Amino acid sequence: MKEGFVSEIFESVQGEGPYAGERQVFLRLAGCPLRCNYCDTPGSLVAKGHERATVDDIHRRVVKVAGQRVKTVSVTGGEPLTQHRLLVELLPKLRRSGFRIHLETAGIYPERLSEIIDFCDVVSMDIKLPSATGKQLWTEHRKFLAVAGDKTVAKVVLEKRSTGAEISAVVKLLAERKTPPLLVIQPATPIPPRAEAPSADQVADAYERANARLERVLVMPQQHKIWNVP
Repeated sequence: MKEGFVSEIFESVQGEGPYAGERQVFLRLAGCPLRCNYCDTPGSLVAKGHERATVDDIHRRVVKVAGQRVKTVSVTGGEPLTQHRLLVELLPKLRRSGFRIHLETAGIYPERLSEIIDFCDVVSMDIKLPSATGKQLWTEHRKFLAVAGDKTVAKVVLEKRSTGAEISAVVKLLAERKTPPLLVIQPATPIPPRAEAPSADQVADAYERANARLERVLVMPQQHKIWNVP
């Protein structure tokens, strides 16, 4: 049976995107290849040092934390697809227990997603801007979108250093899809000195660029930071 590196398992309220306000169990896996300016879970970036747990252990703990009222598991990180072999065994088990699966991911491992996409209900894809990561990930994102299909909810974090050209590239990427997914423009929660919040003009410009070509666009900051919940 597969084991994985687990950062934490807890119940809270989803604070990002169109499912904000929904009670979920958060399964945070450890390990991520990226180092985004705005990362608010730096403790989960490196797998080493975190608890190792089996599929059965994780499943048992999720069921216990969920109790009778929570029906969705948010699989997050870190980058959960760094542990996709674990997810290949775990997600079907969670689905058989009646859970919906909300996968939160950087959208850079299309081949790995293809092995578990049938067990995901929502794929929340964080499109990574070069100014945030120092990397050009457009090719990986394009392939990932093709696998995720209509299960995709796309998100882009807008920082002070983000550029209009980057947002236009995001819009172009999504507009290529036959049915473009919802795009959530998320103004960055400041994490000095690594990430600064965008200006009001930047937010307005990003929305106009997206709204000109996409049917579904939201501007929504991280709600859980406002609510002061995990």
